[in-house]
Parts: sequence; structure tokens; C-alpha cells
Amino acid sequence: MYTNGIYSVNILDELKNKVCTAGKAFVNDTQISPRDPSVQPEANGTNYVIPKKRILLKKDFPIIGIDLGTSRCCAAVNRNDGIATVPLDNTGERLLPSFVSYDEEKVKCGRVVMGRLRHYSKSTIFDSKRIIGRPFDDIEIDENWNFNVNFEDKEVYMEIRGVNNERKRITAETVASDLLQFIKVKAEEYQGTIITNVVITVPAAFTEEQKASTLSAAKLAGWTNIHLLPEPIAAAFAYFLNRPIPDKSTVLLFDLGGGTLDVCIFKVEKDNIKIISNTGDSKLGGRNFDTVLINYFKNLLNSEHGITALKDKKYKLMLECQRIKEDLTTLTNTS
Repeated sequence: MYTNGIYSVNILDELKNKVCTAGKAFVNDTQISPRDPSVQPEANGTNYVIPKKRILLKKDFPIIGIDLGTSRCCAAVNRNDGIATVPLDNTGERLLPSFVSYDEEKVKCGRVVMGRLRHYSKSTIFDSKRIIGRPFDDIEIDENWNFNVNFEDKEVYMEIRGVNNERKRITAETVASDLLQFIKVKAEEYQGTIITNVVITVPAAFTEEQKASTLSAAKLAGWTNIHLLPEPIAAAFAYFLNRPIPDKSTVLLFDLGGGTLDVCIFKVEKDNIKIISNTGDSKLGGRNFDTVLINYFKNLLNSEHGITALKDKKYKLMLECQRIKEDLTTLTNTS
């Protein structure tokens, strides 16, 4: 079966293995788009077929696409009237902040966690995408993290305070799994059916270890047919969904996310994408802009008001800096 160059795994065929094997492409029964006999996918995943809208809108196709972001997550499903993003909280918000809290037996995700951050910061994990699948010496510790990142028994884990303030060790895979499971429940409620197939976007710069860890997280979340798609390619698919595809053109795609940067040059010919060059920085994203703003205001508070110890208020400052950054995306000034 054709998998459109997507790094994927069929968990039903992998139950014999305790973990997913990095670098191995598994064939499964779910097709993301019809096969174009004129194009054969290359082993290194540089050729992609742009999915047809009529296929994407197929009503009985139980699949979900997820952007598992550093700062926010988003999910899309097919509906009778087209592709729709899934409401991921009780207010109908479509973007789920990638914050997870473990202070109670039931894990909490999203905006409700951000609202409790000042009082439960030591039980909260965010930015887990900057940790997942990385060797310990490749992780850049952020001073805004209120959890420790440690390495023990050949495993990277985060140390937080769990139920009853007890010491708790959590891996980045577990955090990603909790986010994915939360999204799965919300999406199935929205669709009124069980969803077994998932496409999760990942940075093009992700290593095989990071991909394997993401696959493992999706398996823990309960999916059986799992696919990973490079984020620049997913962005190109979305862009061309409602626009004419420029045949025989060369395109530069710049994808700056919350935690990573991808820059991709590709050719488009006969509804096919062929990657010419792909690079990026897996440690550069919107969170770095947050840090610049946070440090600016810290220095301002110190120089003008003599305030040096923010303690738990630093999270209020962090969230305000995120808001300012997002406001300035569309405005020339904010307060």
C-alpha cells in the first residue's frame, strides 16, 4: 500500500514490539491520498502527492490530523460540509495550549492549566516538544521551567510535584501522550465515532529518535494507525487545498512555530511536491521571542522599580509576554 512518503506505523502489526523502531516505515491499510501511478515515493520521503479535496472530504473516513505544537495543539477532521477544526475546550476554543498538569489524579490539559499556573507551577509541564526524543546533553534548559530535567537509567525525565505534592517523574513521551489522548477524546465526542487513524505533523528537522518518541506517544494515546508528516509539507497541503496549484513552480516555505523553524524549498509539478532543500532550527521558535520579552520586562522592573524576585509571578509575566507577542502579530502596538 502507498503511504505518500509519510513516516508511519500500524500498531496492530507492531504489538509484538515493546517500542516503535526509529527509521522504519510501516505500510498500513489507510491511504491519505490516492496513488498517482506517475510518481513513485522515494525512500527518503522527498516526494509527496498533494491530496485531492474530494478525497479529503470523504464522509466515512475516520481520520484526524493533529498539529502537536510546542506552545499549542490543533486538530482537524472531515465533516459533511468540509474540513473542520475540533473544539478542544468547553468554550469552543480550537487551539489547545500545550500545558499539562499532574496535581490531581485526573490529568488536566490546556487553558485551564494556564489559569492555575501561578499556584500549581511545580505540577505543570510545558515545552515538552523541546525535550521529546532528545539526548540529555542536547536539551537547552529554560529558566522559566519550574520542573527539573534529569537523566537516569538511560532515560530523560522531568521531575515535578504530583498528587499530594509527592515527587513524580514524567517523560516527554508521557506528556505528549496525555495531550494526544485529550485531543482524541474531544475529537471523538465531536465526530460521534471512534477515530483510529491519525496524522501528526512533526518538524522537518526532527531526528529519527524524536519521530520514534512521537509515535510511541501516539500509541500510548490509543491510536492504531499512526502517521507522521513533516510540518512544511502539511502547510503546503493546506495552502493548496483551496487554491490553484501552480504547475512547474518552485516554492519557498517558511514555517516558524512555537518551538521550531523549518525552511523548505520544493518544486510543484502535476500535483506533486518534490523537496529540493530542507533545513531549519529545532531550537528556534515563538517561545524564544517570549524569552526576549520576559528578559526585557525583568530588566525594566529591576531598573525602574527595584523588583528582582518575581517568584510565582514570573508565570503571569510569561503569559502576558505571550499575549503581547501575539497581539503584535496583527497590531502595531499593544499594552
